[in-house]
Amino acid sequence: MDIFRSYRPLPDAPWDRAAAAHLARRAGFGAYGAALDHLVQLGPEAAVAHFVDAPVETPDLDAEIAAIGSALDVHAGGPGAYGRESTDRLRRWWIYRMVRTPTPLVEKLALLWHDHFAVQEGIVIRTALLLEQNRTFRRLALAPYQDLLRAVARDPAMLVFLDNRLSSKESPNENWARELVELFTLGVDQYSQTDVRELSRIFTGWTTPAAHIAEFRFEPTMHDDGDKQLFGARIAGRTGARGIAEGEEALALILAQPAHAEFLARKLLEWFGHREPALDTVEAFAQVLRKNGGSIRESLRVLFSSAWFFAPEQRHAIYKNPVELVVGAARGAEVGNPHLANLEHHAVALGMELFEPPSVAGWEHGSAWVRTGSVAPRLNFALAVAELPHAARTVTGRATVNLDELAAQAGEGPRNLAAALAERFLQQNLEPDQEAALVEYLDAARANAPDERTGRREGVRAALHLLLAAPQFTLA
Repeated sequence: MDIFRSYRPLPDAPWDRAAAAHLARRAGFGAYGAALDHLVQLGPEAAVAHFVDAPVETPDLDAEIAAIGSALDVHAGGPGAYGRESTDRLRRWWIYRMVRTPTPLVEKLALLWHDHFAVQEGIVIRTALLLEQNRTFRRLALAPYQDLLRAVARDPAMLVFLDNRLSSKESPNENWARELVELFTLGVDQYSQTDVRELSRIFTGWTTPAAHIAEFRFEPTMHDDGDKQLFGARIAGRTGARGIAEGEEALALILAQPAHAEFLARKLLEWFGHREPALDTVEAFAQVLRKNGGSIRESLRVLFSSAWFFAPEQRHAIYKNPVELVVGAARGAEVGNPHLANLEHHAVALGMELFEPPSVAGWEHGSAWVRTGSVAPRLNFALAVAELPHAARTVTGRATVNLDELAAQAGEGPRNLAAALAERFLQQNLEPDQEAALVEYLDAARANAPDERTGRREGVRAALHLLLAAPQFTLA
């Protein structure tokens, strides 16, 4: 059986709003209203292409961010900037991009690579290095994995974080070598200590001019130019500037190991398909990666176009991480001036502080995001969005929501309003007791309103509060 055979709409598996919404939640941060209608009209093949063929450059968004000014100016502190204020601005800049981007898969992949190649700002990595790494993740988000890995091996933030910029032939550092095979390419028990030791020798001299400079440099005088043995193969030592070729050869040899395709397949499936993919599914997707030369773009095209991906059991089956949750809420509510809505701080309260993962292994995912301690922060976040001031257009200096626009597609009465907003934000049916509670909450919110228009707006606020805090909203 071909697990990743193409999806074809059928009477019992139609291409409809539910199917398009599923694609948008997994390949981005959700689609709502007119954006969701557009995906339905495109049809499945063109809808998948809408995500995977998106350009990595977004000049209109860049211009929009530049026009906002200092609040999103990631260069404000200069090249040597670091610390809480500088990194908070970088977090705000990135979350704004996620909320406003026309290419959500690129940003979602940048988030995946940020988690996969985890680097912690807390060891005083300069903001300029974090910014350049983030841009690398976006630029190569959909590229063949080997291209991304080669760039990460030269990435100044990674070189500083794992101490490889100080690794020399006199004192080879094994941090980068070990994480390269264990966390970035092969997984545990797929290498020996000898492989780690030899890799540390191979990557001596891969450095930067200084810890605060976002520039890669190969320094031949630091490089161990002796022969090495990696996975049983000889890598000939090189002298001078030619020594960098040893690292290139080593990366290619690592990616040629049988374990790599399965390792990367599992990572992508866990992020986009299923938190605990079956072994045969992992093996089948590994074959997809091999067939496509490691191309993330073409491999995800196969995944998003497959009958497996659209199967009923895959829908609403992955917990959103906090960044996905706050970004999806802001996109769904069409928050004006999202950089003023404290989204980055809500993500931190929910447990995900961008540029400060808990370890080099990144964040723990899955049900870790919905433990008991997350309930209060989710309620607080939902309330914060619901209480944003109403405005029919973007207002300078404050984050807003257009309550009238959110209610525009609903019929009269609290039950119709509840159903329309539940369909927009949860994209699945409410349980009868949930629907009854929501209608009752809307009624209570409208009861003391001075007029029907105000009452309808207060009903939207009440619905936003409950729906964004609902367990269903945590599911992608």
